[in-house]
Amino acid sequence: RSWLSLLQCTSTTHCQQGTASLCHHNCRSVLCCVLILKTAMTSNDDDDDSIPPPPSYPPPPLSPVGEDVEIQSTPVLERLNKGEAPESNRKDKKKKYILCAILLLSFVGVCVGAALGIALPRQKSADVELGIYQALDGDGNIIDITPSSTPSESPSSVPSQSPSTNPSLSPSLSPSLDPTTTPSMSPTETKTLTFFAIGDVPYSDLEACLIPHELDKAANSGADAKFLLHLGDIRDGKPYVNSGGQPRPCPEYLYEDVATIFEKSFVPTFFSMGDNAWLDCEDPDESYTFWKKHLLTFNERKDLGWPELGATVSRNEDHIEMYSFVLKDVLVIGQGLPGEGWSDDHAWNQWNVYLDENARWMEKSFAENEFKAVIICGNSSKGWNERYFLRLEEVAKQNPDVPIMFLGDEHEFQEEPEFRGIPNLHRIALDDVVTPTLITVDPYATGTLNVFTYDRRCPCAGNHRPTQLFTYTSGVCAGVCDTNDLCINEDASSVLWGEV
Repeated sequence: RSWLSLLQCTSTTHCQQGTASLCHHNCRSVLCCVLILKTAMTSNDDDDDSIPPPPSYPPPPLSPVGEDVEIQSTPVLERLNKGEAPESNRKDKKKKYILCAILLLSFVGVCVGAALGIALPRQKSADVELGIYQALDGDGNIIDITPSSTPSESPSSVPSQSPSTNPSLSPSLSPSLDPTTTPSMSPTETKTLTFFAIGDVPYSDLEACLIPHELDKAANSGADAKFLLHLGDIRDGKPYVNSGGQPRPCPEYLYEDVATIFEKSFVPTFFSMGDNAWLDCEDPDESYTFWKKHLLTFNERKDLGWPELGATVSRNEDHIEMYSFVLKDVLVIGQGLPGEGWSDDHAWNQWNVYLDENARWMEKSFAENEFKAVIICGNSSKGWNERYFLRLEEVAKQNPDVPIMFLGDEHEFQEEPEFRGIPNLHRIALDDVVTPTLITVDPYATGTLNVFTYDRRCPCAGNHRPTQLFTYTSGVCAGVCDTNDLCINEDASSVLWGEV
């Protein structure tokens, strides 16, 4: 029975009701008998008068834990509650005493046995922990199983089996697997961005002939270039001023011819707006229309077999010659920064407004993209664009951890680290050679000079008016410009487009 049941039988009234008839074979009856014994010993009635035995009552049902049992009153209980002695002789009392004593001794014996049953396993566990190993045999006797301190057998002095003289398996005569026809893993993608840049060409028939050959050399150079930038000025501006100081016309076939020449490019090609073929023309609005028609979206040509750029190109809604895209964590911004032009009598005569729009496009591109380095390409960085470069200074100072390079062309090669005194701003100006310059951007390199590197390769022609051909007889450039012989008979002087 549960211990809660044992506690339940401590009710004096419960035991008095059943008297000795409650001494059943359970622990609760034992406690009840103890209470009956206590009641009998405190009785004041010493008479030997005997009365008929009380009626026999069935044992009350066991009440659930925590519930009280309602006991009906009987004559016997009423007498007991009044403190009167039970109506039984002393012999009956002695029998009750003896019976309860026997039950008490039985209860004690059960408890002692249970205690021993718990103690023995604990003793055995303790023996194992002390290193004394014991077990029971088939007869229940304890036997010692302590391991011996020495091995039961000595090791043999010779090996049990001689080694084999031949390999267990013969080698296969052919490879177990055929070689795969494709690489099992893709090559690791480089973190650097490489591209070509060129500007101020073609100014003559000779240069127009040489450029396709130079583009072929670039394609076979092994450089992993992603695109080509033309930094503006697709013809010479000087001969376009007539004797009266007025610019001459720029016919549409000028733009068509240039597009045909750069169809030899092996990568998507972007054109920046220059002043020679726009503001230096007789009708700047007309020339701008021709430029948009043939060169503005040249990079989107699908008929030339170019690889995908791998970036989304955004353009300024009001001035679509301004563009931007992000490739390999490098932000590329195309600006409209030509020279101011010969005349203000055209739709673009609000020069400061146009420069401010360039600056806003630059700031917008910085704000709306994520990148590690920046390339800004435009036609000119000379004084007439000072208003724009003051804004560029502020942007560079606001982003001191971002290396920025301004890439333009000035007819002669120039490099200016810490441009305008700003540590993270670098400037490179290309000369007017027909050979594209290879530029590499490593946005994860340390130091701006290490982020932007360039390779001028081996230029084969330059120096307009007239175009000069270069020859190399030794060194790494020896023989590189042999392709010049293919154009030797072309006119080296500036082309007067539109003139008879």
